Amino acid sequence: MISGNTTKDENMNTAEAETRIESALSKLEKSIGAPVFDEWAIVHKQADGWKLVRYSGNRSEAFAAEFKNDITALRETLDPAHIETGDFAFSHEGYGSGFDAHMCIGTGLLLLLNNTEKSTGEITSNPRWTSAQIFFSELLESFIADPLAV
Repeated sequence: MISGNTTKDENMNTAEAETRIESALSKLEKSIGAPVFDEWAIVHKQADGWKLVRYSGNRSEAFAAEFKNDITALRETLDPAHIETGDFAFSHEGYGSGFDAHMCIGTGLLLLLNNTEKSTGEITSNPRWTSAQIFFSELLESFIADPLAV
């Protein structure tokens, strides 16, 4: 006989999210043969704007200062009031520090993904991109099943 609650009481924490993100990005890189996203950030939409929860990349000092410009290509899809956990978007306008993709990973929480050297068009033109997308999908599904909470 099983007693008590058999479901998880708490949502994923930031450390778990970071592990899942890094694992998925590593699998994407191995599948494609090159980094797909070399920069990522978890941001939380709050009443007074965006709060950085976690950042991984080479621009940690410039990230906050350039954030407003870097989200321009994704701005129309970044309103947490209109997206739910599991929603995602790609931009073909992001290049350099401009973000290429995002996914909603919890209430008001977004994972921003970027390749600082290639555009989304360059990444998706790789013949291995189609088969590599499974790793992006698996990451997305892991957040749908177990959203991040901060």
